[in-house]
Amino acid sequence: MAKRFLLGLLSLVTVVAAEAQNVPVCTELFISEYVEGSRNNKALEIYNPTSDTVDLSKYRVTRWQNGSASWTSQYSDALSGKLAPKDVVVLVIDRRDTTQKGQDTPVVMPLRLKADLFLSKDYNTSFSMSFNGDDAMSLDKLNSATSKYDLVDIFGKIGERPVPGWSDKSPYTGTGVWYSVDKTLIRKPQVLTGLDTILKGVYVAVNPKLYFNPTVEWNLNPRDMFDSLGVHNCNCNLSNTKHIENNVNVRIFPNPATNQLFINTSLELATLEILNSNGQVVSADWSIANNNQMQLISVNLINLIEGIYTVNLKSVNGQTISRRFIK
Repeated sequence: MAKRFLLGLLSLVTVVAAEAQNVPVCTELFISEYVEGSRNNKALEIYNPTSDTVDLSKYRVTRWQNGSASWTSQYSDALSGKLAPKDVVVLVIDRRDTTQKGQDTPVVMPLRLKADLFLSKDYNTSFSMSFNGDDAMSLDKLNSATSKYDLVDIFGKIGERPVPGWSDKSPYTGTGVWYSVDKTLIRKPQVLTGLDTILKGVYVAVNPKLYFNPTVEWNLNPRDMFDSLGVHNCNCNLSNTKHIENNVNVRIFPNPATNQLFINTSLELATLEILNSNGQVVSADWSIANNNQMQLISVNLINLIEGIYTVNLKSVNGQTISRRFIK
């Protein structure tokens, strides 16, 4: 009996591995960075590996708190805005009131400046971004055919509560080096899809996974490391794309700004748009002055309310550069 069971299990693993290796890659959004920092410094980065702009309103993030595996007991936050090809959206918990203390302690400014969307403002309606190291997180997509949400990526294991978090030592639930507690995790470049990824070890091709070994897909970094947010290094980027990552020479000043923002770049600009923290395009007048093969772009911010914004610069040949600033 034991021998037959082992052979059956090996056959199942072989089938699962074969199916997982045939899963389409670079075709669906996935979680590219996880920040579980001090106090309320919590963030997720979502990466678009596709060659198309994606409507984020079809997606949400869900916190599976304390090992729960029931949809009905979870709190989710809907996303909004558009996500360009090979680009990321940074989600940060909405704790911006500097007068608050305790559980409402504000997010530190370096992390606030990285945010594209602020979520989970009200404890009574949602708190998906109030995750700790023992909470699984999922990225869900609305299925137009069923009007229900499908899982497209999972961090952790749904239905399992590790103490105090997932680690690098089998069974990955508390002994060894903690990965999901007080750490910043970055998805490895060779990860090209969310669910059904096999780098080493075996995951079943359905939810939930057999286990969650964070070392398989995630690189470990110290607590409160935010520098990497905003750009993701993925092998999907090796395909042809007109998107330029944030290491190009573009200077924005002053930042924070008051009523006027200046952008210094050699990019041959075609259009400029400014998005608020909800991903909505806001109106702002701008003009260009050329000097010594460089452009000085002046943007009028007088009609913008105080907050964090993203400026998208698009060149005449379709290249895109994004920068964040605060007013």
